[in-house]
Amino acid sequence: MLQTLSRVEVAERMTAREFFRFAPEDRKAELIDGVMIMPSPPSDKHERLQIFLLRLIGEFVEQHDLGQVRGSRTAVELAENQAPEPDVLFVAQERAHIISNEGVFGAPDLVIEVLSASTASYDRGAKFRAYERAGVRELWLLDPYGPAGTEFFQRAGDVLKPVMWDENGILASVVLPKFRLNTHWLWASEKFIAVREALAEMNRD
Repeated sequence: MLQTLSRVEVAERMTAREFFRFAPEDRKAELIDGVMIMPSPPSDKHERLQIFLLRLIGEFVEQHDLGQVRGSRTAVELAENQAPEPDVLFVAQERAHIISNEGVFGAPDLVIEVLSASTASYDRGAKFRAYERAGVRELWLLDPYGPAGTEFFQRAGDVLKPVMWDENGILASVVLPKFRLNTHWLWASEKFIAVREALAEMNRD
């Protein structure tokens, strides 16, 4: 369960294009419903999970030549007043044209948000609705403290519908072919499984 409360700084209202011009380069910022917010630094649990997933999905995508993966400082223009910076995003090879030097202009195929106390309400609320409207095909909202607050969504028509992992804790991605996430990897008590071991496990399935 999400624990310590932290602070979110709220700046003036602006458009997504203004956000790309004026957002600070030295810290994370997001445009949500036309308002720029700047969360406080994440917890160590948040960072460790984000880095593990970035490495795991990045290696998998590279091995299979599936597309492009980006981390938490890449802004995504979803609408005129929406430009989040997801913790991890994936854009399929055939849609790589939406990635530019400034950011991503259009909906990624997969978005992962690692929840924190200061941003969870945005991730489950305004940002979720923006991802859904823009056409994101798969969305993971991950609680770094355990499965209770974690949700997975996959697109069904115009909406993102919740899905659950199977009886073995496995979630099959609809965006990354043959990517089978063992959810037990997400909440390691001491250290995460080595990326090479996780990839080998998926390749055996």
